[in-house]
Amino acid sequence: MKKILSIITFVAVAFSYSSCSSDSDSKSSDISAKINGAEKRFKDAIVEEDVYDDYTDFIVDAVQTDDATKMLSISLGKETTGADSVYFIQYFDGAVFYQASESGITANITESSNTKIKGTFSAILTSESGTTVTITNGVINVAH
Repeated sequence: MKKILSIITFVAVAFSYSSCSSDSDSKSSDISAKINGAEKRFKDAIVEEDVYDDYTDFIVDAVQTDDATKMLSISLGKETTGADSVYFIQYFDGAVFYQASESGITANITESSNTKIKGTFSAILTSESGTTVTITNGVINVAH
């Protein structure tokens, strides 16, 4: 009887540990920015890794929370931090693509690792027709 009670206790304790998860187990994403002065949040961030001979890039794509037809894409160097990490930002407003490359981007990436991308960004993006979208107060904090 004592042995059965010990087995039941062990199984119960083992089950309770396996059913609990810490916050660090879940992947989270927080991307936000002001787009032409309006605060926007982005969800469902997907991080793709592009591997080249001499370097690796991260491409982060996310959907605007209030309108799934609008998207933000940020390209940056893997394991590259600081002001020069982000080299391309693109925003799709549901009809027009706006983009900026290195010279039009201000960024400060503080983490760019196999598990997390974190930093700030802003840019003036331009469409093919020359119209612009201003992104300010951008924050990226994505676990992947």
